[in-house]
Amino acid sequence: MNFETLRKSVAECRMCELYKTRNALVLDDCDEKVDIFLMGEAPGGHEDTVSGKPFTGDAGKNLRDFLRSIGLSRNKLYIGNTVKCRPVKPSPRGRYKQYTNRRPTRQEIKLCSKWLFKELEIIGPKVAVALGGVPLSIVTGKNTPLKDFHGKEIFWQEKKLPVFVLYHPAAVTYNPRLKETYHRDLEKLKEFLTKHDIGNI
Repeated sequence: MNFETLRKSVAECRMCELYKTRNALVLDDCDEKVDIFLMGEAPGGHEDTVSGKPFTGDAGKNLRDFLRSIGLSRNKLYIGNTVKCRPVKPSPRGRYKQYTNRRPTRQEIKLCSKWLFKELEIIGPKVAVALGGVPLSIVTGKNTPLKDFHGKEIFWQEKKLPVFVLYHPAAVTYNPRLKETYHRDLEKLKEFLTKHDIGNI
């Protein structure tokens, strides 16, 4: 499968009910092979209704700031969400289309992991970075406490891939006390990339 075929297949996906409220197909650009694959959770409101690209809303700003702080260029990585459609619940206070975001269900994560695995095959990265508990659950195969794994390297046996674990960038917005921890973890991420011979970041 190439990226064009993947895009078409995801656009036609009806494996769960999330396609019914989807506005945009949110996939990253794939112009060339990259060494780093960032695994997010799912599109948010801005990604689904405005940009059609991953991490362009508030969490995206945090992510860009964090990457910049360790000198990591956005064009050196690929971002693939674990769940491709925005999980929503109706809300009169919703900023985008009268919906607010919600955590994807275990079934949604399981079904949609098919597309994440296809992305990994196409990109062929040297390493992956799990941004939050949802992608971490795919790597470990179970709901795993993020507090026990953030700032650490684990090995994804199924994909034969080293994975570094970070809090989701949005976590710092909801809990500013995590900011210092996040920056410490980013320094460890930099060491992780060096260890795996990923230079010129």
